[in-house]
Amino acid sequence: MELKGRVALVTGAATGIGRATALRLAQSGAAGIVINYRSAKAEAERLAQEVRAVGAEPLCVAGDVRRDAEVRKMIEQVGKHFGRLDVLVNNAGTTRWVPLSDLHGLTDEVWDEILDVNLKGAFRCARAAAPLLAKTQGMVVNVSSISGILAPTTISSLAYGAAKAALIYLTRGLAVALAPDVRVNAVAPAFTDTKWMREHFGAEYEQMVARAAASFPLKRIATTEDVAAAIVGLVTGGDFVTGQTLIVDGGLSLS
Repeated sequence: MELKGRVALVTGAATGIGRATALRLAQSGAAGIVINYRSAKAEAERLAQEVRAVGAEPLCVAGDVRRDAEVRKMIEQVGKHFGRLDVLVNNAGTTRWVPLSDLHGLTDEVWDEILDVNLKGAFRCARAAAPLLAKTQGMVVNVSSISGILAPTTISSLAYGAAKAALIYLTRGLAVALAPDVRVNAVAPAFTDTKWMREHFGAEYEQMVARAAASFPLKRIATTEDVAAAIVGLVTGGDFVTGQTLIVDGGLSLS
């Protein structure tokens, strides 16, 4: 897909991988970038300024992917403002930190929140956006995780891994359901350097990074730009690729 003149929507775009992806899409020639956020309004507005600075038109849209009415309203706003939608990046996600062995820590409330955002949220967005995407022969990229493929003891929670594994299956199912008009793929990043990870690990973060990097064949963890480049690569370089998950893990899953 040639990005020139195209419009892309990134959910959870205000920070982290979503932010890097929105910027990469703008830098790669997209005409319009829709910045979805739930509560990070200030960050979304700062990103909008950066998007505008590289020549794309930003549109900030508040919306919680857990609320179907808000998702549908968001897509309606995109249609009214830009008149089209070519790329949907389902990046919005959440987790809870529960040790893999702590089965009792995985309450119904934890399961429900993680599945609702990471899995059902992506489905709601794809369902609402499908008519607009079909008109432009567009595509969906779901942001899964290596946690949906491997089960390391460092995983944030069993519920998160299960949700991300289900998202990989959803990618395959939607690729069939929305064919031939819309392609659907996914990326599965490993440990990525984000503000959220830094805040979680605090003073132990650098030690955690060094330990993780030592297990990667490429000897470093991913940056948000690494993941964004993989997402944009799927958009621009794979017109005959659908239903696939691109592992972005520096070779971790090979060992």
